[in-house]
Amino acid sequence: MEKVLIILPDNNKGRYISKGYADAFRAMSYFVIEKKIYDLNVDEAKKIKPDIIFVFWSNMLNNAQLKDFLSAYDVTNTLIINAAELLCDIEPDFRHGENILCFTSDAKKKKYRIINAVKPEIYKRKSTDFKYIITFSGNPATDERETLLSELIYNFGIINIFCRSYDFYKSVDEIYKKKLLDDKYIDLYRESYRGYVESQKELSYIYSHSKINIDMKSSKEKNINYRCMEITASGGFLIAPYNKTIIKYFEDGKEFETYKTGFELIDKIRFYLKNTNLALMIAAKGKRNTISNHSFHDRLKLILKVANDKDSCSR
Repeated sequence: MEKVLIILPDNNKGRYISKGYADAFRAMSYFVIEKKIYDLNVDEAKKIKPDIIFVFWSNMLNNAQLKDFLSAYDVTNTLIINAAELLCDIEPDFRHGENILCFTSDAKKKKYRIINAVKPEIYKRKSTDFKYIITFSGNPATDERETLLSELIYNFGIINIFCRSYDFYKSVDEIYKKKLLDDKYIDLYRESYRGYVESQKELSYIYSHSKINIDMKSSKEKNINYRCMEITASGGFLIAPYNKTIIKYFEDGKEFETYKTGFELIDKIRFYLKNTNLALMIAAKGKRNTISNHSFHDRLKLILKVANDKDSCSR
């Protein structure tokens, strides 16, 4: 039985995804060892002798402890797999090497491209009752998001924002300094804060019980945001920024909706609030697509196929 060392990052998103891949490895009869990034031990790894070291999320490559571990551990007989997000985030010294495979959303070679995935059994919709109207989950403290959220508050009043308290109140200060909202509307923005959600099951409940879920990832990103996968897997209706990757895997207007500008986002929210049944139909189709085609098991099969093909070519 081949052994896999999964290095767990210290952030929720990376941890969820890493554990999703860990379960997929187990389902394929690998022996899996999970280690938090701060618990890495070279001597222990040498005793384990993993056939594969799996790393997700390129931000971790900026972690000195991970670099030290990879430098000190003899990886000659170990395949290192990095399922990152963007090629530009991977440091040059980690890209090269015969036993290193880097999978990203914008890799130049098609076989090394990969998009996010989910663990389908986590996301089970139990009710069609709506507790929330408009929902955003994520860090609001960026220029693009603060502008969009201010427009939502101005047009719809109180919405539902789920994030860490530090990030939320940082966005409050920045919105106020930029004069995006006056005193009346900044109070509505404060009232929109719903706290921080730790577990995937809680997030799934929120997404499935929201009439409209909005993704606000940076326009510079080319991948499908993990949040989009979670929302659609939950059976939630998703409106996301337009990009070429997401419309390649999900049908715009039939499995989710896109927007290119704040004005378009506002118009589409108004439309779907008046056409809830249509939004439910779109959400159901998005869920079927995600559950059927975008599991960690599907992604891992792709990764291992590339690894096996590469191994065959090197013989």
